[in-house]
Amino acid sequence: MKSLQAFTEEIDFLDDAAEELSSQIDRNQLLKNTCAFIFCGHEVNVDELTENLKNKFDFPFFGCTGIGMLSSNGFSQETITMLVLTADDCEFELGMTDEINTPDDLYKIKDKYNEISSKLSEKEKIIFAYSPWWENVSNDNVVKILDEISGGVPVFGGIASDGWTFDNTRVFLNDTVSTNRVALMMISGNVRSVFTIEHSTTGLTNSHKVVTKSEGPTVYTLNNEPATEYLEEMGIISEKTNVLTDYLANPFISTITKTEDNDEIDVIRALVTIDHENKSCSFIGNVEEGSELNMVLISRKDIEGSVKKAFDDIFDMIEKTQDYKFSTILCSSCGARYSLIVSDKNTEGKAYADRLPEGVNVQGFYTYGEFCPAKGKKSGKLYNVISNESLCIVAF
Repeated sequence: MKSLQAFTEEIDFLDDAAEELSSQIDRNQLLKNTCAFIFCGHEVNVDELTENLKNKFDFPFFGCTGIGMLSSNGFSQETITMLVLTADDCEFELGMTDEINTPDDLYKIKDKYNEISSKLSEKEKIIFAYSPWWENVSNDNVVKILDEISGGVPVFGGIASDGWTFDNTRVFLNDTVSTNRVALMMISGNVRSVFTIEHSTTGLTNSHKVVTKSEGPTVYTLNNEPATEYLEEMGIISEKTNVLTDYLANPFISTITKTEDNDEIDVIRALVTIDHENKSCSFIGNVEEGSELNMVLISRKDIEGSVKKAFDDIFDMIEKTQDYKFSTILCSSCGARYSLIVSDKNTEGKAYADRLPEGVNVQGFYTYGEFCPAKGKKSGKLYNVISNESLCIVAF
């Protein structure tokens, strides 16, 4: 497999944008099977963009909106980035679920998985998923369902973002654009993948509480006391209900115990809402009963250190793999990191821009939630999870 990359800053005249992207892709390098990832700024008229792209390219493409993009050249904001995958010895199959408006609609993810997977001549080895922001559906279920139905195949991707308005996140497959569907892509054949996650959490508070009652992303009691008492103890209680953007630097580490083999994973959970009536709090991603919750602090300095470590780790894994040639690095970085970086938005881009191995391209976006396998603390086994405040990377 190899990858080709295109980039444009033209977001107003989208016929020109499509032409510019098309001119940067050398068709002579395309092999038997081809597809593309596309990420674009949330200001872009995605319906018009995808229609223009469909007229320019005869292979499928998919992606989502973001508040910022990462490419081989580093960070960019009001841009459109394109990463083309092409191979003779890999298959790519893409699809988009039907509309998901309530938790009862989540079975549609299984239906679409089965449809896409059945088209591959052999078992998929990695799944890419991009979903919208739902107010009433936990994106944790997207990862959980794909993990269960695939038998633990790695799932990578994230939640589309739209500049902290949460009302216009869009995903797309070819010229189908949606605010309530999940876009999927699977790869089979000669493909390998390595992953890393960096949480940027050096400021631990060391005030652990055991989750004694929870349901999905909502925590009702910690140490058998109302969850809001913990927020009061940590000094971050608010009279507001929706608090996601108020506490971007004060997320929580949740240690999740995997019941099937009693392993543990640390994932970051961002506080989304406080229900003052029943004294509960809800997060992006599920928080399981029996896990520990601990508030952590994140600073710009933490982010700078973590991004360097993340790329050091992924480059080391690439270098140590002698019998497979990597061509692509995809990143899902939390939108909170984007906000906390403040003035130097290229902080993460500078960690890799001048260090990329020959023939390797980077593409990514800033997301409201990161899908990526994480290592179990006991076994080192990979478990599919959704996290927040994190930089997640896959190389393949």
